[in-house]
Amino acid sequence: MKKVIKYGNGNRFNKAAVIGLIALMGFTSVSALRWFDQNWFQYDLPYGYFHYPPNRTIPFFRSGEVEPGKIGKFGIRESSSKGNISCHFILLGDSQTFGSGIFWEDTFSEILNRETKCQWTNVSMPGFTLENEFAVFQKIQKEIPFEEVFLVVYGNDIYETGDTPDYLHFLGRQKWYIHFMSLFVPEYTRLVLKKLYFDSVQVRMDVEIQKFAHTELKQNKKKSNNVEVELGDELFPSFSTLYSISPNYFKESLNVNSEANQNFKRWKRVFRRFHMDLIQNKKKLNLVYIPLDVEFDPIRFQVYKKIGFPMDERWLEGDSEFVLALQTMAKEFGMKFIDMRSSFRNQKQLLQKEDIHFNEKANRLMADRIKDMF
Repeated sequence: MKKVIKYGNGNRFNKAAVIGLIALMGFTSVSALRWFDQNWFQYDLPYGYFHYPPNRTIPFFRSGEVEPGKIGKFGIRESSSKGNISCHFILLGDSQTFGSGIFWEDTFSEILNRETKCQWTNVSMPGFTLENEFAVFQKIQKEIPFEEVFLVVYGNDIYETGDTPDYLHFLGRQKWYIHFMSLFVPEYTRLVLKKLYFDSVQVRMDVEIQKFAHTELKQNKKKSNNVEVELGDELFPSFSTLYSISPNYFKESLNVNSEANQNFKRWKRVFRRFHMDLIQNKKKLNLVYIPLDVEFDPIRFQVYKKIGFPMDERWLEGDSEFVLALQTMAKEFGMKFIDMRSSFRNQKQLLQKEDIHFNEKANRLMADRIKDMF
């Protein structure tokens, strides 16, 4: 006679326990993998960058005035060169270092080329992040002579390292399996996606530049003497737009120990990799910090506050978490740290009207501060 096995409550409990144990093991494995991905694995993946069309002359604009800009073989605007050079430096940065909105001769890099005995090669692009700056540096470091690199850190660099609205739009168009992979190795997946994202920026940039392909380039431009004074009671539509898409813009830029801690960790990984590359090649790295307007301009501070951005009074006169972290890193690695806040805080009208970019006066201050090192 066959024995009949009856499954009572105990057996059901055993089944549930086994299923629960399997689920727990799976969850633990995924959690462990994510932890190693976030904190242990150091991926040696290319970051990628975007650039202007190589070996061409394209138009740049200042208040409606057109200036021709010569682009070299790496897709970067060429700096002026000279003879009798005693030292060679590379400047790496974003649109602030590039000099968006002002004539090339008024940028602090070109002032340094005229007024020092050194060659300053400005390897910067509007929109660059530290990932892009490191990637283009890897491309050119064997092609351009230099002894030192001046990494120009702008106050929003950590924000730009994160999930900006444009990057999130790109992310939303990815296949389902990409999002699935990010559940297990989010940082690895992110590095792959960031490279693809920068490639997509390149495609869009090529399309936009083609629109100006037939712009008349006048070699003898007339320099404008009009400097529009900003009073603080303007409408500032671009800043209101920024608030609508990123209301915590300043906190996500400057509060690196709280709101932007994850992005700051990512930024530091790139920075350490960059620094190690320079050490291996026996080169020196210097840091230059150029602040956000809320770190030196009380009128702008009140404008942003009125728009609705959460603000911290310490940014304007004290030190943000980001600046304190940079000071610590510079001390740790024995780097020169040039902090432009001290030069900017006793000045007025350093910004282009209703724009975040610095004007000619600010660029002169930056050049003079760097010149003091020589």
